[in-house]
Amino acid sequence: MRKEKFKLKLTKKALFLMLSVSMLSACSGQNENVVKEQQQTPIKSVKKNESVHLPVNIFENNNYKIEGQKVTFTRSITNVEMKDFDQSSELDFRDRYNDYVSKKNLNLKNDFKLLIINMKHEINEKARRDPNEGYLLNTGSGLVIGDNELSSENEFLEYQQKYITADYRAKSTFEPKGKVLLAIPNKYAKNKSLQLKIVQKINNTNKLVYIDLN
Repeated sequence: MRKEKFKLKLTKKALFLMLSVSMLSACSGQNENVVKEQQQTPIKSVKKNESVHLPVNIFENNNYKIEGQKVTFTRSITNVEMKDFDQSSELDFRDRYNDYVSKKNLNLKNDFKLLIINMKHEINEKARRDPNEGYLLNTGSGLVIGDNELSSENEFLEYQQKYITADYRAKSTFEPKGKVLLAIPNKYAKNKSLQLKIVQKINNTNKLVYIDLN
């Protein structure tokens, strides 16, 4: 009698172990299928716009006058640079945008990258003086990832892009070189498809060109 009870216990244990192994195998198979499905699911990539090499003219006026003398005036982007904010660059940036940065209590060093757009003013012949113009981008220029205009989803970028395309904001200068600054949120700055869209104005013709930032 005791032997039969012992055999019955062993049989129940064996059945329990077999069921457990079977259930674990099924779960493992399901997990493997999920992993495989995730691996096979294609990741959507953002297609970059065709970009131009620098330097590039962004504004040209062949009927520009300096004290009555007609010359051709050009504004060009010579190079762009994206880097971390440091104390010096933050002060330089705040010189332009301090009211907004202070009001919103933005942490530039931790949450943003600094985009420096270096520019140059030139005329095609010697004139009585150098052109007295501000450094700015043409209206409609701004940051994009593919077809996505970043200013449409970020208030600070929208504010900056209005600032750098407004004539009244740009300080007139005789300096032949200048720059435009933009603070880019880290989540955009790290994107490999990030580009600067430029509205190029060559005399009476407008055209879109794109500059790679990463």
